[in-house]
Amino acid sequence: MDHRPKTVVVEVERRRRRPAISCALCRKRKLRCNRQRPCGNCIRSKTETCVYENHHLVEQPLAAGQSPGRSQIGVFSLESRPQAQSHLDSNPNDALAIRNHGSNAASGNTISPLASGSQDGLTLSLSASDENRPTSFFDLDRSEGASGSLIQSVDAVPDSDFLANASHITGGAVHFHRDNPSDSTNAGLIRSVTHKTRFFGQSHWINIFQTFKGMFVMNEIHLLESKSNVYPLLLKCKALARVIKAKRTPAWPTIPTKELPEKQVCDKLIDCYLKTTENIYRILHLPSFRRDYEELWEPGAYPDIAFIVQLKLILAIGAMSYDDELSMRTPAIRWVYEAMTWAAEPEFKARLGIQFIQTQILLLLAREAVGVSGDSVWVTAGEVVRRAIHMGLHRDPRHLPKRSLFANEMHRRLWNTILEMLLRMSLTSGGPPLIRMEDFDTETPGNFDDEQLMIEGSVEKPENEYTGMSIAVALRKTFAVRLMVVGFVNDLSSCGTYERTLELDAELRSAYKSLCRTLGGFKSQSGRPSGPSPLDLRFVDFIMQRHISALHTPYLIPALRQAKYALSRKLAVEAVLKTWSAVYPTSSIMAPQLRHNGPSLPQDDLLSRLACSGPGFYRVASLQASLLVAAELDNQLREERGLVPSPFRADLLSVIQESREWCLRSIKVGETNVKGYMVNCIIVAHIEGLMKGLDPTEIPPRFLKAAEDSVEECLAILEEKAGQSQDEAADPRDELDVGIRPQSPDWDFLVSDAMFAYNAGMSEPMTWMFSETVR
Repeated sequence: MDHRPKTVVVEVERRRRRPAISCALCRKRKLRCNRQRPCGNCIRSKTETCVYENHHLVEQPLAAGQSPGRSQIGVFSLESRPQAQSHLDSNPNDALAIRNHGSNAASGNTISPLASGSQDGLTLSLSASDENRPTSFFDLDRSEGASGSLIQSVDAVPDSDFLANASHITGGAVHFHRDNPSDSTNAGLIRSVTHKTRFFGQSHWINIFQTFKGMFVMNEIHLLESKSNVYPLLLKCKALARVIKAKRTPAWPTIPTKELPEKQVCDKLIDCYLKTTENIYRILHLPSFRRDYEELWEPGAYPDIAFIVQLKLILAIGAMSYDDELSMRTPAIRWVYEAMTWAAEPEFKARLGIQFIQTQILLLLAREAVGVSGDSVWVTAGEVVRRAIHMGLHRDPRHLPKRSLFANEMHRRLWNTILEMLLRMSLTSGGPPLIRMEDFDTETPGNFDDEQLMIEGSVEKPENEYTGMSIAVALRKTFAVRLMVVGFVNDLSSCGTYERTLELDAELRSAYKSLCRTLGGFKSQSGRPSGPSPLDLRFVDFIMQRHISALHTPYLIPALRQAKYALSRKLAVEAVLKTWSAVYPTSSIMAPQLRHNGPSLPQDDLLSRLACSGPGFYRVASLQASLLVAAELDNQLREERGLVPSPFRADLLSVIQESREWCLRSIKVGETNVKGYMVNCIIVAHIEGLMKGLDPTEIPPRFLKAAEDSVEECLAILEEKAGQSQDEAADPRDELDVGIRPQSPDWDFLVSDAMFAYNAGMSEPMTWMFSETVR
């Protein structure tokens, strides 16, 4: 009996004005269909047939007697996979892409949400008549089709296809968009990425995944859904994650209360904030803050709600580096919710001044650090900068009515911090900075100690004398070139040349050398009672290396084909290795320095805690660094295959292995998204297979086993976390009156009528690893 799969074509009335793209069973059950032939849901439910209304396929010749008003239905058998067949079309502009994957779930159509002119709008017409279809990626180079040889390289796979084959794993198609797809010389230069309804520029970490196209195609990523237990385990992990996050998240609105931790705990949280944030991004006037903080603990004190909100945001930021277990995560989330509730109240005119701008900036930092970001903090940062402009912070005080030294310097400090926030969040989100040097004339803050601002007529200290503003002032000197780099990388219209990239690199490195001389001069001065700490220097170096890597990372893929981009490849790898060593000082790549300076390393490394525990800037940049290192090692192993084993860079391999342990530690301290750890595990398994010289057909089983083992390990951790989580009883709270008490001279020197509100919500900026939500 002939058991070959057959396609049955029947005539039906077309009733839908919008073509159906899911199979009939998925539409009936209201499930998300991955549009494969047969689809994943039909495979899992062991349905005999998978039925599609073929409205969206490439137009086929009408069968005899078929009217144009009728449509075809394709019935795909589950006994054997369908076969792909090339279809020639008379229109030379029609794009045709042959998928390189074979399994019980054959590849389906990828419908781009973009315009038809996009290079991602590639479709595939399927039938079940091609008996010679290769069984897997590895059979492509020895298979032949009806129209000749089908030898196909990894690069021939459409950009949006290699991550779309496992739509539940990846959370939907990821589309990589090039500057000019018809230009073969720059075919690998990706300018932007879209995923669902989000648009990312070149600095977003998701761009790194294009460098893993060969790995995902070789290992047939859709097998994670069709031939493994990974997807059901991921669903269990997501269900547990929702339980854990629901217990952490307070009700909305969350009214601010008097309740604070014990003073000893608050003191340590404030100290963590000052060491990780305030030294780099100056927001507070520390003498005024300390005075009000000490008054808070006096008997009978009636605290000001505005100061309480500001204090809780500081505590929330400090909580992310408080301890290795991140024991203060739940209270930190509550404190951020209280601040968002307070900021949403319609008390506008009475609030606007230095103190309220400080609270806005702290709220941005706290939302990013803690992970409370219903909409991207980069979106809200745009509102903050426009409010600051409306209040005149973009104009230097010398152009405004005369005010005190305190008011003028706080004016310059806050504007400087807002500029730094724009660059930082633009790099993380992949969005343009949306500001130019011509948009403001506020000068660099003066080199004053905070105590000097309370004395009218104080003289600014020389640049070579260290103050609390020295690091911020030194960073400001590099702002212009860093702004050009971020704009060049993320602005939609800045499709610059490689020559311009090298020019920006030269300017950025020149500014970086000047910065190193300045900060190194402070450190080397003898007899100075203070200076930048090693932790401060690591924070500054992390920021600068992040800009260097963002500038050169887009050229990693072109560098594999064209030698002229080899310099960018080398510089990008060097920058991310320095990024990793800054955030992970105990890494094995730092072994010589550890042997020499081991005793001087702090036992409580605050930067490492931020990168491991908090979902903000430092963690995203560290993740991007480890992924880029993995991509580089993968490319080296592919390029250097020969008759004898080739040496590999042990430092790159150690970073990948440390990244895997680092992701697991993040889950143990409260991270609920397990896909980051899963991806690290399968990357390590793939690279170790290449290093051992395994046959290509032996690597996919290792790939699948690594994915299953990693998700099972995470599932056990989440089950334990969900069992430990306890619902917090809603204790009655004493609500405070809303008001602001002037805390220092000229606190209210700025007034605006503009409105201010935040969109609340609980989400994480890294929820796509690949996606935290199943739709």
